Amino acid sequence: MKDVMMLLGFSIGLLTGALLYKYSQNAKEMIDQGEKKVMSKVDKMATQTEKAINKAEKKIKQGAEKIEKKIKSQ
Repeated sequence: MKDVMMLLGFSIGLLTGALLYKYSQNAKEMIDQGEKKVMSKVDKMATQTEKAINKAEKKIKQGAEKIEKKIKSQ
């Protein structure tokens, strides 16, 4: 019974949100602005991650070169 009530509550909330988005201009603008903010944050995090990966790759290459030099010198 508890599961049925939770499912019913979720369904009603989903339906209410969809109707608000469709018929309320203010709600639609608010949701769209939120989506833009989230997407800009995701893009920023992706570029930061990409920079960190590139930096790590450079350090790994430098470390590998140092190891190769030490091995050759022995």
